[in-house]
Amino acid sequence: MILLQTFILFLKGFFIGIGKIIPGVSGSVLAISFGVYEESLRRIETFFHNIRENFSFLAPLGCGIVLAVLLGSHLILFCLEHYYVYTMTLFIGLILGTIPGLLKEHERNTKDWIFIFLLFLFLYFIYQGVRLDEFVPSNSLFSNFYVFFLGFLDAVTTVVPGLSGTSTFMVIGSYTFVLKLFSNPFLQIGYTCLFGLGLVVGVVLMIKFVNFCFRKYAHTTWNFILAFLFSSVFFLFLKVIDFIHSGNIFSVFLLFLGSFYFMNSVSE
Repeated sequence: MILLQTFILFLKGFFIGIGKIIPGVSGSVLAISFGVYEESLRRIETFFHNIRENFSFLAPLGCGIVLAVLLGSHLILFCLEHYYVYTMTLFIGLILGTIPGLLKEHERNTKDWIFIFLLFLFLYFIYQGVRLDEFVPSNSLFSNFYVFFLGFLDAVTTVVPGLSGTSTFMVIGSYTFVLKLFSNPFLQIGYTCLFGLGLVVGVVLMIKFVNFCFRKYAHTTWNFILAFLFSSVFFLFLKVIDFIHSGNIFSVFLLFLGSFYFMNSVSE
């Protein structure tokens, strides 16, 4: 029984890790769908209060995430290059499949929806209106600091549900660099260490911040999460709409329905 629970945690971590490296997808949203998000934050923050129990929960989950990021980077690069519309459609369905469960669990009023819509518009302006040049690393102090910052930013987008790290990296011109770093971390070991350091610092700080927000401002925090979630789906849809045509619309629709039903079933 314990081995089965450990394996299930590993699988959940693996899917969460895959979600981290898909453009527009939030790994933390998948963590919410799998029912491990808030418990993970709590166990990380109180890790030293009960090391053995917390480690038995976090270790298989973390191993699944790390393995998915390392192995999945190669797979995602291949799928995006050869099966772009199907890969993106799959994750649109997965993300949308989480929304009914979240709306059922966290009811909203009219003021909430106005706030969510205004925040959505703001995010749309940021993601559509801001595009920085592609980051090309060089042997400079700025590059080292910037890679550390990318690690910190990855932590922020990992911990905050609905905020897509890959979409954010695309906006600041760093997605290709980060994906290549994930796919071969030993090729540029110095940058990998700096990125990892920024990631650790960011995770520690953001977990404390998000736990504080859930304790003190849970309703408003979920409004932010829903706005991030809707914006992720919308940006993904804009990326695939031009690639859908009469030859693939039926298979795309079936894939969307299948992924939506799967995630909606998991979320219930």
